[in-house]
Amino acid sequence: MIGPAGRLAEVVPGFQRRVGQERMMRAVARAIEERELLVVEAGTGTGKTLAYLLPAVLSGEQVILSTGTKTLQDQLAQKQIPFVREALGVNFSAAVLKGRGSYLCLHALGVARRSPALALDHHAELWRIARWGAGTKTGDRAELEHVSEGSPVWRAVTVDAEQCLGRRCPDFDACFLMKARREAESADVLIVNHHLFFADLALRATSGFSLLPNAGAVVFDEAHHIEDVAAAHFGVVVSDSRVKRLAHDVRRWLTASRAPDRGLGGDLAQLDRDVERLFALFRPLAQRGRIDGVALGEAHLGAYYKLDNTLRALEGGLAAVAPHDPETVERLAQRSALLRGDLAALVLRERADHVHWVELGPRATFLRAAPTGVGGLLADRLLAAFPAVVFTSATLTTSGTFDHFRGRLGLPPDTATLRVDSPFDYPRQALLYLPRDMPPPTAPTASAALAERILALVTLTEGRALLLFTSFRQLQAVHGVLRSAGLPYPLLVQGDGSKEALLERFRGSRSAVLLATATFWEGVDVVGDALSLVVIDRLPFAPPSDPMVEARSEAVRARGENPFASYQVPSAVITLKQGFGRLVRHQDDRGIVAILDPRIVTAGYGRAFLESLPPAARAATMDEVTAWWRGGCAADAGGSAVDEEKTEIDTPG
Repeated sequence: MIGPAGRLAEVVPGFQRRVGQERMMRAVARAIEERELLVVEAGTGTGKTLAYLLPAVLSGEQVILSTGTKTLQDQLAQKQIPFVREALGVNFSAAVLKGRGSYLCLHALGVARRSPALALDHHAELWRIARWGAGTKTGDRAELEHVSEGSPVWRAVTVDAEQCLGRRCPDFDACFLMKARREAESADVLIVNHHLFFADLALRATSGFSLLPNAGAVVFDEAHHIEDVAAAHFGVVVSDSRVKRLAHDVRRWLTASRAPDRGLGGDLAQLDRDVERLFALFRPLAQRGRIDGVALGEAHLGAYYKLDNTLRALEGGLAAVAPHDPETVERLAQRSALLRGDLAALVLRERADHVHWVELGPRATFLRAAPTGVGGLLADRLLAAFPAVVFTSATLTTSGTFDHFRGRLGLPPDTATLRVDSPFDYPRQALLYLPRDMPPPTAPTASAALAERILALVTLTEGRALLLFTSFRQLQAVHGVLRSAGLPYPLLVQGDGSKEALLERFRGSRSAVLLATATFWEGVDVVGDALSLVVIDRLPFAPPSDPMVEARSEAVRARGENPFASYQVPSAVITLKQGFGRLVRHQDDRGIVAILDPRIVTAGYGRAFLESLPPAARAATMDEVTAWWRGGCAADAGGSAVDEEKTEIDTPG
């Protein structure tokens, strides 16, 4: 199937055999067949996606593919799945399933169109969604190019689990989410994302109910995200907006049903006051980071118990009017009871192995708790539930070992592992610039020196640069310097549009400079001469004051280990590898990666970073960088654009 005389070589023009890809295919096939655990690091250019997709399809098992992003979900469904069907002549069913927020709710759309305020303020966008909704087969927002997930109109035409009417909905038979779930049940290959997968695992544990099938195997792509995603979904969260939604839905039901008030109006008014008081007391604690060690005073506890009592009174009032609409009333009462349980877990700190904190969002305040470690939970909920589990990513090892990844997920020591190096010629294709003359990141002159060096680099490469920052403040400072310099290249800044829109403009420009932070450190795939320079401002350590980082560090220290060396450095190494990986995406790409943090060469822990990066050529001075660039890279980068369609055929992964 995959060898030089195999099926792929017969049907794919220009097919290139890759030994590493073949090794990964065989390892994945063996893991599924033998019902084992497998961890694979597959370097950029390996063809990783095809290396797990093909054995999944041919296994005869129902397989769940879980990705780190919805973007990769769509790529699998729209590109790789059709490719495998056509190339192999194999008939199999595949389905995509996302969370509720990705699907249009026809009932909510009808309500929104009857809302005078929404129809007046967002008429054009609402009309565009309605026209699309009349013709779409999936209801998936990904089909809408100019409507973001955060759009107020999109939020108005979707519902969460608490608001969904279920079988009582007049549009139930046409529901896009229900259709997607039905297709997911019987699909040979089901494509989900990590957030949906772990939300479902949490649902299984608490209710015994599951949306996802009991598949024979699960493959996690972009598996370096799993610890954080699992911790988020195995934890507890309550927002003030969640309480307010409950009150809003009870009021709306009272009005629509014309049920007698029975004191519910007074309970709802009291609920409004109580939720505002409780969250007003907790908001200042957001600046404290973790609040596990903060002794809550009488005011906090008093406000909590007051809110709890009001919710109980609300449930009593609902019980009194239950005969008017038993199903709806029961659903509303259950929401209130679940809310009380989550509030108790958060305020009374009923879970000793969790870290607690307060988070301020743009539209809500969140009380959060999450487990400091997920190993035991994954063993009980994931590894025991699925016969075969495969974890893969381009960035799983640190200093050449899987110890960090395996330890963070609590995987058994005898878990099978495979490391497949990238086929790219990094010594020829990439230059790693590591200046020693930069001031430490905390020095007063650091920001000015950083901006000056970036200006020199961007001028050398004539734009075509992705500038990755660890803080938005530093991004803004450098942007100001570049703008003042009057560079003849478009300056694109994160926040000026969606990620997809910015990347589209960046690719189309061929000379742009894109300044970005966290979300652009991965998932950016720019092939050809549009990208010739990646600059990283400093080593991407997570803030030590971050509640999860602090709690995990304490747990590592409690085991007698050094949290900086055993946890914080390896985590930063993974992030740095992701940033480095933005540059070379094809065998013809060439360019420079500049890491402008001198600690990578002056600090003892810098070796862990250097040992984990691809074997690029290295330079320590701007003179060396200039000589390397002018000695050949400029000519290559200025040539014709890479044939991206051919790249996709050569490299389905």
